[in-house]
Amino acid sequence: MKGKFNRTMVLISVTLLAILVNSCAGLGRKELSIVVDPTVGAAVEHGLSKLEHALEDKNISFERVRTLEEAQGKWVIVAGLASGEGGAAQLIQTENRTAPSVPEALAIWETTWQDKPVWAVTGYDERGLMYGLLDVATRIGWANEESPMAEIEAIDEKPDVAMRAISMYTMNRAYWESRFYDEAYWERYLDMLSQNRFNSLVVIFGYENGGFLAPVYPYFFNVDGFPDVQMVGIKPEEQQRNLEALNRLISMAHDRGIDVSVGIWDHIYRGGVQAGGIPGQEDAPDKPVEGLVWGLDGDNLMPYTKAALARFIELVPDLDGIEFRMHGESGLEEGEQEAFWADVFKSMKTTAPQMNFVLRAKGMAESVIQTALDEKVNFKIETKYWMEQMGMPYHPTHINRENQFDRRHGYADMLRYPQTYQMYWRLWNGGTTRILLWGSPEYARRFTESTMLYNGDGFEVNEPLATKMEAQPHDARPFDLLNEKYRYYDYEFERYWHFFQAFGRMGYSASTPSVIWEKEFESRFGRDAGPIVQEAMHQASWILPRIITSVYNYESSFPTTRGWAEKQRLGDLRHYAAGEGSDIQQFASFDEEARLLVDGGETARIRPSANSKWFEQTSAELNQLIAAAEKAVGETQNKEFFATMTDLKILSNLALYHSRRIPAAVSYRIYVNTKDPSALDEAIAYEREAIEAWQQLVDVAGDVYTDNLMMGVRGVVTKKKNGDSWVQDLGGHWRDELVLLKEDLAGLEQERANHTKTTSTVAHYKPSPTTDVSFQIGHEAVTDIALGAPLTVEARISSPAGIKWVRLRHRNVNQELEYETTPMLPAGDGDTYRATVPPGKINPKWDYTYFIEVMDNEGHGQIYPDLTKETPYIIVKLKR
Repeated sequence: MKGKFNRTMVLISVTLLAILVNSCAGLGRKELSIVVDPTVGAAVEHGLSKLEHALEDKNISFERVRTLEEAQGKWVIVAGLASGEGGAAQLIQTENRTAPSVPEALAIWETTWQDKPVWAVTGYDERGLMYGLLDVATRIGWANEESPMAEIEAIDEKPDVAMRAISMYTMNRAYWESRFYDEAYWERYLDMLSQNRFNSLVVIFGYENGGFLAPVYPYFFNVDGFPDVQMVGIKPEEQQRNLEALNRLISMAHDRGIDVSVGIWDHIYRGGVQAGGIPGQEDAPDKPVEGLVWGLDGDNLMPYTKAALARFIELVPDLDGIEFRMHGESGLEEGEQEAFWADVFKSMKTTAPQMNFVLRAKGMAESVIQTALDEKVNFKIETKYWMEQMGMPYHPTHINRENQFDRRHGYADMLRYPQTYQMYWRLWNGGTTRILLWGSPEYARRFTESTMLYNGDGFEVNEPLATKMEAQPHDARPFDLLNEKYRYYDYEFERYWHFFQAFGRMGYSASTPSVIWEKEFESRFGRDAGPIVQEAMHQASWILPRIITSVYNYESSFPTTRGWAEKQRLGDLRHYAAGEGSDIQQFASFDEEARLLVDGGETARIRPSANSKWFEQTSAELNQLIAAAEKAVGETQNKEFFATMTDLKILSNLALYHSRRIPAAVSYRIYVNTKDPSALDEAIAYEREAIEAWQQLVDVAGDVYTDNLMMGVRGVVTKKKNGDSWVQDLGGHWRDELVLLKEDLAGLEQERANHTKTTSTVAHYKPSPTTDVSFQIGHEAVTDIALGAPLTVEARISSPAGIKWVRLRHRNVNQELEYETTPMLPAGDGDTYRATVPPGKINPKWDYTYFIEVMDNEGHGQIYPDLTKETPYIIVKLKR
């Protein structure tokens, strides 16, 4: 009995031991295996770390192995370069797949290996593979723990443009250094850039900084042979800290697949526009000043710059590019520029033959471009896409005549053939979208598409809050954007996550699936409210570009450092009414509509009255979405929801303000042209309504934002060529503008009181029809023609009121030229119209462009293509 008992106990013990061994073996087996190439670079490692963090967040155990044969998990992710020697390349070969074939391209697909489900992630290069890994990590984050792979999708992507850059200024020393030395800040910032597929960061040194970083070199080091050129007060250990911080920033960026360039915009400080409005800095100092460079003058400028630039490149060896400002605002005098740049180009060809250079077009002489070509410098020419503001997402159809024959902005006459350089398009959105939330994937898609003009392969946009602390003392404490009880982020840039999504992801590929941002909106605002907030933000994001394009006063508000459509009322009514917008081909001015009402006539351009209707309808539709979002979120709203609704309400009331001020402006111009005080009566009535809208805006802003939004100069007086002047303010709060609006209204009322005449003119402002005029236009775009061939354009056009005329407007792709007009005559059936541009009109030095104007029998006009839907003209490439 005892022996039987012992045998039984032994069997039980053996069984328990076997169970224990099997259990331990099970505990040791990972749920998921990540098969990685034998060697990977830093960018791929970054993508892998984000993938592993996503798995950890879902409590999924994993292992990292080097071959498929080693994989023990029940799921497998294979990650590697398409041209590598790892598992991903192996799967491409065995499955006879097409590998990603261009830089930054990637592919993700589902397959099996020995009956195990496998997701393969591959890239043409390390950036492409990193983007693929980040995509998988994001989608695992969306899934539940039971089905962690459920959200992963098969994709095959490649970039639409090669360079997608974001730029930042260093306008204020205290604000810049609060970021520069904060490695945690850069970790978050660069993570956001890489997540959204930005691949370039541009740090701009010297831009209306009151002499700070003019030039930048002494901030980092002194130059042998020039002992008298120094930044006053800086210590050697501070210079070393700055140099280490810059190199560390570049290293961190490279670890995330991001290139780093620096903008060297000031070469010497000579006051004037370089001062940036900082009190006491209007003139270059005549004695050493703390924080400014001393000892540089016209005699040593050229030799110092060559030596300093060479030393900079030596001490910052991993720098990817340098962007130069070329003209007088950089401190260079007109007589210095050609010799200065010839010297720099010769030096750089020897010192840094592979360095990428960007040369600013404004004020750059043709001889300087030729010198860069002769020296075989690796360069692109950068130009301002749309003033120093953010207009609609197309190159202006017709820039304002004040700068039609120079290169202040736009492409001017530079898109010549044979092509000897590439263009680099810079959107100065930092003058427009400074503080309010912005995000429109459709805008970003159209913008990116437009940057492909002239075989363009890259763009640059400003970061949000780009001009924060501009024109403030360099030791001033940076302000907090939102008051404390409304903050929901660690760093202010984090509130603009959808801005980075829109430009980064749509800049990479127009085919980016909308689920990328849909999931983010749901995560932040809930499944019910998220889609509504998303729609509202997308709609609201068209308001500011429309303001810039259609009602902006070009002369007064062109510069980033003067105009601010988010916060400025855009001057007193007489200044506002004198504006003509910044695409004078698409939008009629206030004065033009006034003259049409007084004298008669017709135009196919968008009239202010129709523009007013657009702003009014957009405001009303946005208000409906805001109300729906607030209802959907219910009691669960958080700080981010409240702040987002605040911004959307500000934008809605801004649109309402312009919808009401437009008729005030047209009425005021009727008054100016006819001297009839009844038109002034109407202008005053509309202006009161506009002020009511601004009051609503102030009420909505409340105490959410700080009282002094220090984004630039305060109370600067700008003078027009005719002697008129006005005050512009890039600080304070919206309530400060309300005070000025009311003061101007009182002035208008006093002006009216001085008139005794009460007779009414026959001309009154006429609101746009409540229903849209219906034109049916069908046209197959002509996108290329043979060199020396005519351009024939045909369209089918109809309208319930009948067609009065159709015109083809056309010119070479040269903004210095005016559009020619050729009647489009009926051809074939009654709805078909045709026009031909003979070869003699088409200069082969440039490509060609055209659009169509139509007019019905009731005086309603339209331009095709429609700017609200697509680029409002068609580019015709000449097949050379």
